[in-house]
Amino acid sequence: MDVSRIKFLDGFRFILALWVVGGHFYDHIGGPKTYKLPEFFLMTLNKPIIAVYGFMIITGFLMMYNYLARQKSEPPNSRETIIKFWLRRLFRLYPVYIIMIVIAFFTFVKVTQIDQQNLVFFTGSNVTQWGFARSAAQPGIADLISHIFLIHGLFPGFHDSILGVAWSLSLEMQFYFLFPFLFLFIFAKKSLQRKRLVLFLILSVLLALVSPKILYILTNLTSFPAFRLPSVLTVTLPLFLFGMTSAGVKLGRISPVYLCISLFLLLPFQLFVTNAITALFLLFLFLDELRPAFPDFLFKILAFFRSLLSGKIAGYGADISYSLYLVHPLLMGLIVHQTIFYSKAFNLSKLSISLIALFLILLTCFTLCNLIYRFIEKPLIGIGKKIVDQIAVKQPDELNVVK
Repeated sequence: MDVSRIKFLDGFRFILALWVVGGHFYDHIGGPKTYKLPEFFLMTLNKPIIAVYGFMIITGFLMMYNYLARQKSEPPNSRETIIKFWLRRLFRLYPVYIIMIVIAFFTFVKVTQIDQQNLVFFTGSNVTQWGFARSAAQPGIADLISHIFLIHGLFPGFHDSILGVAWSLSLEMQFYFLFPFLFLFIFAKKSLQRKRLVLFLILSVLLALVSPKILYILTNLTSFPAFRLPSVLTVTLPLFLFGMTSAGVKLGRISPVYLCISLFLLLPFQLFVTNAITALFLLFLFLDELRPAFPDFLFKILAFFRSLLSGKIAGYGADISYSLYLVHPLLMGLIVHQTIFYSKAFNLSKLSISLIALFLILLTCFTLCNLIYRFIEKPLIGIGKKIVDQIAVKQPDELNVVK
């Protein structure tokens, strides 16, 4: 497996994580109620959920890429392979996640009150740009339990109640649980691979279109609040499947025809910016294969930008991107609040306060997340690897799996 071919994903992940931080910061200070940005930035910066969609594509790609790369030593139709896959994901994601969820649960009321005070300072009201004021009522034990087991995304009252960004972690865990079975269903028999892949791509798009309407009806028939985020897998499954298909094509295990079919089914139902991210992802992923289609000078320019996404800074950003995603909502409001408090003596403008707060947020988050990666994530990933390596994979009856 030539990892250098996908190294640009480091920079991609870092940029997407920064996009989420920037979007949430803009929302924290009132969004367009405070500063009206040009339309392009309102379509991008003010919609960090699009960056999360980018993470979903990358997740689907990496899961498939690594699964195929380990296929000889870890047969996909082995029970031990599935267990090892789940354990790897659990040791990678759960330690930092559970720490942040517990902190968010016990500081929820204070953090929410501070966020509301910051909004009042910038806009004169605690109502967000989206037209509602977030409740400062302490979440209950049932809510916490659903987060501990990462099933909160399946419940409309819990999906974003403790730590807003955690909705996507529940969504990713739904995908991780389903991934080995998806792989076996679609790719276990080469004779059925083409038919099943196309049918499942079509089915996933239909589910993505229908399920939000069904969820809306169900939540209106109950006392639960409506889902505000696509935290149920059926809504975003086409994005994960597109990432999986891209990996299969990159490794030469799936015909590019099926990637074209996936694009044909996916793109019409996505926002322009989501499609732009998809296009950039594919361009850098298949840049070497597409070289004959570009003039030499243009290829060199594209290769240069891809190399920037593959460098040391990008690697550092990829290392901290996960903890940055989870940590920044807990620190953002507090840092903004303290910046407002200490700036009173200097009679600074709201713009100056915003810029200083943003700098302090990035500085604090980068420093803290680097420590989290070094002393929590990395050691526990190592422990998980040792545990996983001790699980012997039995060689089941051979299946004709994507060869």
